[in-house]
Parts: sequence; structure tokens; C-alpha cells
Amino acid sequence: MIPARLASTRLARKPLHLLAGRPLLEWVWRRVNATALFDAVVIATDSEEIADVLRAAGAAVELTSVEHPSGTDRVAEVVRRAPYRDFPVIANVQGDEPFLCREQIEPALVAVRDEGWEAATVATPVGTLAEWRDPAAVKVVRDDAGAALYFSRAPVPFRRDGEPTAEELRGPRYLRHVGLYVYRREALLRWVALPEGELERIERLEQLRPLAAGLRIAVRLVGAAPAGVDTPADAERADARLRHELLHSGTPELA
Repeated sequence: MIPARLASTRLARKPLHLLAGRPLLEWVWRRVNATALFDAVVIATDSEEIADVLRAAGAAVELTSVEHPSGTDRVAEVVRRAPYRDFPVIANVQGDEPFLCREQIEPALVAVRDEGWEAATVATPVGTLAEWRDPAAVKVVRDDAGAALYFSRAPVPFRRDGEPTAEELRGPRYLRHVGLYVYRREALLRWVALPEGELERIERLEQLRPLAAGLRIAVRLVGAAPAGVDTPADAERADARLRHELLHSGTPELA
């Protein structure tokens, strides 16, 4: 499931923002399809305009309520419908991640499908001090078993005695969250049944709701993963990268 809504605070009409001639959301849908990991890939949106554009591109689209507070709630509405009730594992790929590939999605899928975790996501080393400090880059701290301890927009873990070194920022402790989740069906439905939590309201991070309630989320490490598209500057960088891939690959949807 790829949830999407048209409203966006930092990049107007983000899902339909054109990158290298295609809407951002179409790029995400094409990349997820290209992984060949899923039996069904579906756009879940409350926007008739998004539905029309993505259906014209060939995507399966389900219209949802406009009342959902998060993408996870939108996904849960759709998976309760008859065509999707028998799927035991659901992935939620955020609609602003146009560069996700099989190598970044599969570790989370394996953690839930094969290893028994309730939910899973992935993270990549932060890499730079600027990204570590950037509130738009969501950081995650893991426990020794690889489960999420906390997600934050703040620079965590905070190093009391100075700033992390370049080597530390490339290591497994200073991590940026990548925009996808995989859940067991029952864990997803438990997630959305929980009331909005105080930590979730403070950080505006929906994953803090189930984490505070005790749901364990595996965090698998992956290699370099380009950041999602959240601002006009992000969109410019993504457009340049996609145009480069168009020029050199000949099959941009598989790049």
C-alpha cells in the first residue's frame, strides 16, 4: 500500500509534483512494482484527482476517507476491504520515497514474514552532521536486538562530549529512518486502534504511537538510501537524479 493525500505543508500538491515528467507518486508506484516483492501494489488516497492521475498511469487505486490522521490509518481502511482481507503481511511505502529499491524494502519484509516480528522498518547511516541536525530527517535509535527504542526529529543519540565523528555518522548508531513499514495484519490493526499518543503529538511522528504502547518494531540496516521528497529543494535534487537515470539507463522505472 502506498498512502497519499494531496495536502502538503512544505511542497504544494506533493504527490502530483512532476519529477522528470512524471508525478512523484507515480515514480514511487513504479519503483515498488519493479521490486517484484508483492502480490498487489495499491495506491490508497482520499483525492479523486490523485486517483484519476494514477489510474491513467496503470495503478490500482482505492479511495479512502478524508478523516484519517495518518497514512497508516489510510492503509488500514483499505486492508479491511474484501479484496485484501486474506493478506497476512502488509507493507506501507510512503508516497514521497521515489528511490526505494528491492534491497531497501526486502529486509523489513523478511523480518516480519520470516522472522516473526510484529512490524519492521529500515534505516541507513545519517552520514553528515547537517542531516543529523535536520528536523526533516527522522532519526531512529535501536536496542541491542535491533528493535526501535525511539524515533525523533532531534539529533539522537545525543553525544554529550562533543559531536559525533565522521566515522560514527557512517556507523550503526547514528541512523536515519527510511520511509516504509511492514506489518503483520493483526499488528497493523492494533496500531490504528490505539489512541493518538502524547509523544506522537509532540514529534508529529506516527510510529511513536505503537512504540509507546509496546509494539516491537524491527529496524534493519540498509546501505545508502536517498532521502525522500519533502521540500522544493528535495524535489529539485530528485528531478536531477531521475533525469540522469532517464538519460543513462533507458529503463528509469527499474533504475
